[in-house]
Amino acid sequence: MRFFSIGFEGRNLGLMDSVIGKLEDIRFQGFKIEERKAGNLLFINYMVSESDSCGSWSELRDALKYRIAEILSDFIVNDLQHMMIDRIIEDEYFYFENEDREQIRQEVLNAVFEGRESESLFNQLKEKWHDPIRQRILEHLDTHNELIVEGFIRFRLKDFMKELIETVDKIVEELLVEREYNEFIKLLRYFVEIQEPKVREVHVLVDDDRRYILLDDSMRVINNDILKELAREISDTEMSYDDLLISSLITIAPSKITIHGYDKIKNTELLNTINKVFRGKVVMSHEGLYPQS
Repeated sequence: MRFFSIGFEGRNLGLMDSVIGKLEDIRFQGFKIEERKAGNLLFINYMVSESDSCGSWSELRDALKYRIAEILSDFIVNDLQHMMIDRIIEDEYFYFENEDREQIRQEVLNAVFEGRESESLFNQLKEKWHDPIRQRILEHLDTHNELIVEGFIRFRLKDFMKELIETVDKIVEELLVEREYNEFIKLLRYFVEIQEPKVREVHVLVDDDRRYILLDDSMRVINNDILKELAREISDTEMSYDDLLISSLITIAPSKITIHGYDKIKNTELLNTINKVFRGKVVMSHEGLYPQS
C-alpha cells in the first residue's frame, strides 16, 4: 500500500537524493521506498505491505507523516536555500548583466555560507520558519497523499518566500553600497596619488569641541586659502567636520598623517576611510599635541 509520494522537479534530482538519504532509517521500520517518474517529475513513493506492518495502518501513516514533515521542513530551510537564492537573483535582478548577476550571486552565497554578519539574517529566518513549515506540511499530508516540493513552496509558502526575498535584498543592498564605497575610495586614492604633497606630514588634533586642527611637520597650524574656502563651505552646505577633515587631507595629499588622540574620534568609519585612502601613510597615536603659535 502506498502511503505518500514526494515529488521533485527533474532539475533537482540531486536534492531528492539528499532526502532519500535522510529517510533511509524508515526502511528499517517496515516501509519501502520506490521511485516513479511522471513527466519532468520524479516521485519517491513510501509503501508498506500488510505482511510487513507491525502496527495499525493509521499509526504507520502518522509515524511516516511526522517523519516526512520533519525532514522536508529541515530540507527546505537548509538544503534548498542555495537553489532558492539562485532563483531569486535570476528573477529579481534580471536587469543586471550576466557577469554582474553572477558576481552578486557569489557574494550573496558567500555571505550566507562563509560567516559574514549577514549570515545571522538567514539563521533568524531558519529558526523562525522551520516549525511553521513543518506544520503546513503536516496539514497538507493530513488530506493529501502526494506533495510536490517545488509546488508546495510556490503555493503554500508564499510568505516564507517573500521574507527570503527581502533577506536577499538586504544583503544585495549592503553589497552594492559596499561596492560603491570601495569604488569611491579607489577614486579618492587615485586623486591623492597623482598630486604632489602640499605638506610632507600632517598632524591631526581633535579639540574639545570635536573639531579638527591640522598641523604641518613643524607643528604649525595649516591655514591656507584652500582650507579656508573648505571651512566656509560648512556654513553653506550640510558638510560635517568629518567631511571637512577628509576633504582637507585629500587637498593637502600629505606623505604621512599622524592622528593624535584618535580615541576621541567616535566616528570609526571616518578613521577607516582615512586609512583606506591614505593606505600605509597613517599613524594612530593616543598622545595629544598642542599647536605652536
